[in-house]
Amino acid sequence: MKPLRETGEFPSDSLSALSGDIRFLGSLLGKIIREQHGDQAFDLVERVRGVAKQRRSGISGAAEQLTETINSTSIEEKRILIKAFGNYFQLINIAEDLQRIRVLRQREAAGHLNESLDSAVHALHESGLSAEQVRSSLNRICVRLVLTAHPSEAKRKEVLIKLRHIAQMMARYDDRERLLPREKKHLEATLLEEIEELWQTRPTRSVRATVADEVDFGLFFITSVIMDLVVDFYAELQETLTKYYPEADWSELPTPIRYASWIGGDRDGNPNVTSDVTWQTLETQRNLARKVYIDEINILLDHLTQAVDEVSVDNDLRDLVATSSNGTSRYPGEVYRQMLLMIRNSLDKGWYRTGSVLLQDLLKIDQSLRHNKGLHVAEGALKRLIQKVRVFGLHLVPLDVREDANRNAQALHEIFAAYGMSEDYLGLNEAEKQRLLTQEIASPRPLFPGEPKFSDATNEVISTWRMIARAHREYGTEVIDTVISSMSQNASDVLAMLLLAHEVGIHHDVDIVPLFETIDDLHGAQEIMITLFANPQYARHLEARGKRQQIMIGYSDSNKDGGYIASNWGLYTAQRELAELCEREGIMLELFHGRGGSIGRGGGPTNQAILSQPPDSMKGRIKITEQGEVIAYRYSNPDIARRHLHNVMHAMLLSLGGVSRIEAQSDWLQAMDELSEVGRQAYRQFVYETPGFLEYWQAATPIDELSSLPISSRPAKRRGGGFSGLRAIPWVFSWMQSRAIIPSWYGVGTALEHFITDHKDGLAILQHMYTDWPFFKALIENVQLDVAKADMGIASLYASLVKDPALRDRIFEQMKTEHERACDMICKVTGQRELLSSTPVMQRSIERRNPYVDPLNFIQVALLRTLRVSEPDSADYDTALNAVLTTVNAIAAGMKTTG
Repeated sequence: MKPLRETGEFPSDSLSALSGDIRFLGSLLGKIIREQHGDQAFDLVERVRGVAKQRRSGISGAAEQLTETINSTSIEEKRILIKAFGNYFQLINIAEDLQRIRVLRQREAAGHLNESLDSAVHALHESGLSAEQVRSSLNRICVRLVLTAHPSEAKRKEVLIKLRHIAQMMARYDDRERLLPREKKHLEATLLEEIEELWQTRPTRSVRATVADEVDFGLFFITSVIMDLVVDFYAELQETLTKYYPEADWSELPTPIRYASWIGGDRDGNPNVTSDVTWQTLETQRNLARKVYIDEINILLDHLTQAVDEVSVDNDLRDLVATSSNGTSRYPGEVYRQMLLMIRNSLDKGWYRTGSVLLQDLLKIDQSLRHNKGLHVAEGALKRLIQKVRVFGLHLVPLDVREDANRNAQALHEIFAAYGMSEDYLGLNEAEKQRLLTQEIASPRPLFPGEPKFSDATNEVISTWRMIARAHREYGTEVIDTVISSMSQNASDVLAMLLLAHEVGIHHDVDIVPLFETIDDLHGAQEIMITLFANPQYARHLEARGKRQQIMIGYSDSNKDGGYIASNWGLYTAQRELAELCEREGIMLELFHGRGGSIGRGGGPTNQAILSQPPDSMKGRIKITEQGEVIAYRYSNPDIARRHLHNVMHAMLLSLGGVSRIEAQSDWLQAMDELSEVGRQAYRQFVYETPGFLEYWQAATPIDELSSLPISSRPAKRRGGGFSGLRAIPWVFSWMQSRAIIPSWYGVGTALEHFITDHKDGLAILQHMYTDWPFFKALIENVQLDVAKADMGIASLYASLVKDPALRDRIFEQMKTEHERACDMICKVTGQRELLSSTPVMQRSIERRNPYVDPLNFIQVALLRTLRVSEPDSADYDTALNAVLTTVNAIAAGMKTTG
């Protein structure tokens, strides 16, 4: 943290733009702290900041002094410190984002912006691809970015809006050389207003988020950023294609990037997502879409003022307006405005069933303008509205429905038993289950009674499927076109979904999607799909869906199950095997990547992730989750959101154009088999087999306290208990808070060291893989980032919370040794002297943040000590717990991730 000087001055020209922004925002925050709590509070913040910097500089006794200072503060002083450092990081994140945008703009202006639309189309053109070949690739690309509610964003929507306002004002401040003195003064006053509001706003929720809150969160970004972002993106795509292939007509383009959502549809482990909640989500999305379009039509009413005595209008449009009584009495002679009124009234009254009908009405105006010298008008605001309706319809985004495979099986068990079809469906072997399910799918006999009188859980399963069928009848099949079975471990889990879909008559209208999550499930995925493809009823379903199979692979649970290397290699191998199978069977494979935000849950640069997939697995269709906090990071700033879409499309164009195709060598595959197994054994031995590990984890991280953080509508555990039932999100979240971050790196050092030691040319092989194989390069670069972020000094502070000294020392030393090994091995493979030396910007960012996240960790540990000796029902306990939860939010801001 730069000193929180109360200067109120804009930084001088001699400072870098980033440093200047940090100092300026720091000075404003310092001013607010003084005004709110006085000089003594401000001095406390500065003193803690100074000692934390001394500790990082290696000054003897600084750590002890920091501990003593924190321990001597009252709970109110701790709260001030938490807010000071937490809000500082919120502001720092804005400054760093602005710096990133500056650099991107500079590179674009100089014509050297990598991973962009321009660089992708340029590469295709240089490789000799014709316009028709590029058009063919575009027609095959279908990217669906799927918004999910988990891991839930730690910041409240109200806080995100304030931060967005600050970012917008700072973007204006970036043009400070052109600002007048009065404008600078006004800007500073407005920033102070927002920062003061931020200081006085509770950073986390006072009550647990509901599903409706999460839906509101996702729709905020869809309507305020994503809709306009997509329209601008397609305009850029058209311009870029025209630049490199001017001879071709690019006026009619496909829509290769679209969005979908799980928010309000994902009921896996979340009892709060019911059929009624999902229906209400569809209604909310529909109402919001209508509002967006009505607002834009109101603007168009002021623009499309052309009169028939000034310019001609298509006769069919004139006749349509003349024969309608739907609000056309206003604006005599102004046919376009009259037509817009008709459209607005139909939207307002809910007369449009689907977006396609609305689109046809808008296109009538568009065609008339183009036929009657209105080309520029047609290419303006009307075209933007048409493009929005074309992409987002009246449903905004399709809603995926996901359910745990076990819950579907339990429901069928009860139904089959009630009708005497099987007394113990769950007890049948797999072949018997498949036989019964196939028989029932083929049967015309209804399975669901008119009024179900089963258990509440089974009744809810039936209600969910009937809700999907109702949505299809009333709003069209596009509103829910994907149903997912999580924890799919057998072919019967997928056939169960097909039976349920068949029962309500939608089996031809939805993708039936298995989700393979654990290492074992990934290994068995190919055999399950072989069985399904051979099943006659499933084959009929695939024919109805155009011989296209969507398969989801999970990054989070596979990592929790087997560690980082085994998870990534299991995912890669599964993709390769599934691609080979689908190619043989003549089936179009659409992989759905369930990636999280953190490295330990599949996070990392999306462009790199796409390009590092097995080449044969990329056929053009792909879905990728964008989870919780990732949504806020990518879409709070339109410029960063634009960059994200460029990254995605760049990778897709290169992959489909064959420009980036690199086949893995056989010795690389063998090396990964070995690395994966050694890494898996090291990870599982530490996490699953070390005596006392769970006790250590529960004491040395805030895992128990995280369950009290009211940021998600979904419980932290699945229905099963114990460690296996714990979701991967809190698992990663807890280790991120303690700065150990073991889910993303433990076992990596051992695997690399083992390979280098056991093979004569082991290091050379790994270095070759790192240089020439995108998959291995991405794996190493991603893990390197979290190894660099991990801090064993802070982790040792959390280890001190473990009461058993023998257990504490044994496990922490093992963790510390593996971290040192990972640092050493990664540097050897990458040829660096120290971690991230080849990416100095990232290195400096971590170095800049570390000294100022540290005080928050010291405070959190002190509060955990107090909390864990307090009586749970006491006032002291509640006070300490609330303070702990505030540190969680602040540390997440400092680390730029929850997990």
